[in-house]
Amino acid sequence: MADTYSRFGEFLLLKQRAQDGLGTLWRAGEMERNGFKRIVWLRRFDQAGLDRAALSADVPAANQIAGILKAANVVRNAAYGSEGGVTYVAWDYVPSQPLDQVMARASQEQFPISIDNALLIVEKLAASLAAASAVEVKGEPLIHGFLVPHLALVGNDGEAQVAGFGLARGLRANLDRAAVRKLAEPYVAPEVLAKVPATGRSDVFSLGAILFHILSGQALPADPLLRTAALSAPTLAFDEGPIPQDVLAIIRTALAQLPDDRYASAAEFKKELEKLLYGGVYSPTTFNLALFMDRLFRNEIEQEDRDLQRERAVDVGAYYQPPKSEAPLQPVAAPAASRTGLYAAIAGGVVLLLVTGYLLLNRSSGPSGADQAAQKKMLQDLVNTQVAQALQAKEDQLRKELDAEKARTEELRKQLESQQQGAAGAKPVSAEEQQRLKRELAAREAEQRQKEAELLKVKQQQQIEAEKARQQMAQAQARLASQPAPAPVVPTVAPPAASVPQTAPTQPPVIPTEAPPSEPPPAAAGPASTVREGDLVDISQVDVQPQPLVKGKVTLPASVTATRTGLSGDVVLKVLVNEKGGVEEVRVQRRFEPPKPVIDDACVEAVKQYRYRPAMKDGQKVRVWITMTMQIKVQPSR
Repeated sequence: MADTYSRFGEFLLLKQRAQDGLGTLWRAGEMERNGFKRIVWLRRFDQAGLDRAALSADVPAANQIAGILKAANVVRNAAYGSEGGVTYVAWDYVPSQPLDQVMARASQEQFPISIDNALLIVEKLAASLAAASAVEVKGEPLIHGFLVPHLALVGNDGEAQVAGFGLARGLRANLDRAAVRKLAEPYVAPEVLAKVPATGRSDVFSLGAILFHILSGQALPADPLLRTAALSAPTLAFDEGPIPQDVLAIIRTALAQLPDDRYASAAEFKKELEKLLYGGVYSPTTFNLALFMDRLFRNEIEQEDRDLQRERAVDVGAYYQPPKSEAPLQPVAAPAASRTGLYAAIAGGVVLLLVTGYLLLNRSSGPSGADQAAQKKMLQDLVNTQVAQALQAKEDQLRKELDAEKARTEELRKQLESQQQGAAGAKPVSAEEQQRLKRELAAREAEQRQKEAELLKVKQQQQIEAEKARQQMAQAQARLASQPAPAPVVPTVAPPAASVPQTAPTQPPVIPTEAPPSEPPPAAAGPASTVREGDLVDISQVDVQPQPLVKGKVTLPASVTATRTGLSGDVVLKVLVNEKGGVEEVRVQRRFEPPKPVIDDACVEAVKQYRYRPAMKDGQKVRVWITMTMQIKVQPSR
């Protein structure tokens, strides 16, 4: 039966993606006479009972903002309008998942969002707000004013975007509606809920609340007393341990009850996050975030690709109507790019490598010397092309974006210098305009630094992948060389179909971050027969994670417990749990601050006393590296 679709103004509604207290979110096609002009995300504010007049009043200003606000983490080519009294915003479709759905899926699947990925997501959201602050509206830096996860998206490629700039006044006017207030209370600053005008510090509160929710797996309580209790000693989702103190300090400052106690702006909040992101303790990458998204939404991503191919070919003739005489509000934009194949290409390369290795090492009849050489070359070719080319494509993309950002920054810098020096022919500008240009220049420079940092991460990832591939090659060749040459067999009948090895299911590559560099690479998720009891497997690849059965207790010496000022901090440990559930090795990843080696040693000794139900992979008990955070708190002695 043919698909049937509904028309909404100039849009054809293709698939509903969400329904919440603000309305509905759709994948839609913006129609023209001969087909789709572009595929878009379409947010309709069609929740029953909304003050539609308040929302519609924001449309002209929101369109003006969309025309000048251009940044990497802001949705592209946003267009606002009203249709049948329903306010909407449409923007270029990028394969993504709404942030509220990402958090809900992680909770449903009990698949925690790592600290690295949580920090990176919120840093990208902060980048969009920092870029907006370089734009002035009525003499004031632009703020969002109503940042909630339902207006943010995490891309399947590991990027993130924010929508809804310019609609905050109309949305805040609806805070007395029960559905809107319930949605907003965990994320919108207390003063905004009390109908005080939003500021940059209000946006900072929203960023902190989103980070808290991602890490803890729970939304911030609306009740002030419960909120204070929740922030006193919050833990990571699924009992993964306490939120690290360095991250918690940022969250608590961002969520301060009084605006003056928070970070002054999203840019300042972003700088504090960057100290963690690029300070050596954490190592987030867009690449790893893309892999996380692929694992969490793999079925949906694959289905989306199929749906998009079908939807782009839809005959719009039965739905299209010529535009009205008045000019449409939305700008004409190029069709949105289809889903990037970065991580899919890498996954395909690694799967081909594993399958070829399986055929090479496990078939019943041994290869001849010529076959061995050909197969070794095949493996090497896979290493040099499938994996390397995918990362090179990402590097080339980043370099292109960085070059464009440098050109824009240099142009803006020359414009500002020309005006400051009063160059001949330059149009005089006011001091306010110069300040605006300075803010825009600062935002451009920050964006450039971010691209440079991300480019560096990709180059480092290339080196890691290359080394990993070389190790896999060496292992495969060593195992091949150790196999005795089989006696020649003259086949008389075709082998049964069951003897043909089946191709392994597509699995994205997982870069082993748990094991220290000196350790051999964990066993890859290839055919089940390749995993043996006692193999070292990456924690993200196991079927069942280790479960603690017996916990050790941290015993501190009297020289530490006798302090008059008290002590509080974390020790982060890397723990190797063996196939018998014992602790085989403990390494200190982040020491107690201020330095107190006796505390680090006490934590190590306590962890050595732990006993676990071992991790399982393909029915085998395996070894894994896990990360543990030991929270130390010593009350002052009297």
